[in-house]
Amino acid sequence: MSCKKAVAGIAILGMGLLYPDLSQANGLRTSFGKVALENVPMGVEYSMQKDSQFPLVIENNSDNVVEIKIEVLAPEGGEVQEGYEPIPSVDWIKLEKTSFMIEPNGKAQTDVVINIPYKKEYLGRKFHVFIWSHTIGESLGLGIRSKLLFSVGEATK
Repeated sequence: MSCKKAVAGIAILGMGLLYPDLSQANGLRTSFGKVALENVPMGVEYSMQKDSQFPLVIENNSDNVVEIKIEVLAPEGGEVQEGYEPIPSVDWIKLEKTSFMIEPNGKAQTDVVINIPYKKEYLGRKFHVFIWSHTIGESLGLGIRSKLLFSVGEATK
C-alpha cells in the first residue's frame, strides 16, 4: 500500500460521517446540509469526494437554468455550533469548482478538500465552517448554507 493510500485509509477509519442532512431552498437542494467529521488528520489534504465518497452536490429543482456560486464562510457570533469554534482560516477549505450553470432538474458536484495546517495546537479541537451555495444574476436570489463541522485528529507527519 502506498503512503498516500495508507494516509487515506487512516483518515477513513478515524472519520465518521455523523449526520449529513438534507437542506433546500426553493429550487435548490443538497444532502450536504449538515456534515460532521471526526478526527480529520492535519498536515494532509482530506478530500470529501475521495476519502469519504461524499462530495458536495447541488440540485436545481426549478424549471429554469440557474447560475450557482459556492463560497466558504467562517461563522460569526451566534452562528457557531455549540461545542465548536469558528474555523481559524477559510483557506483550510478548498472547493474543486466554485461556480456552475445547472440545467432545470439538473445537478452539479464539487469536491470539498480540508487541509488543516500541521500544528499541535489544533489537535483535538472542533471547528465549524459554512459552505454557501447561491444563485447569482437572479432578481430573487436563492441560497443554501451547508454546515461543515469537524474535529482534528492525529497528525500524519
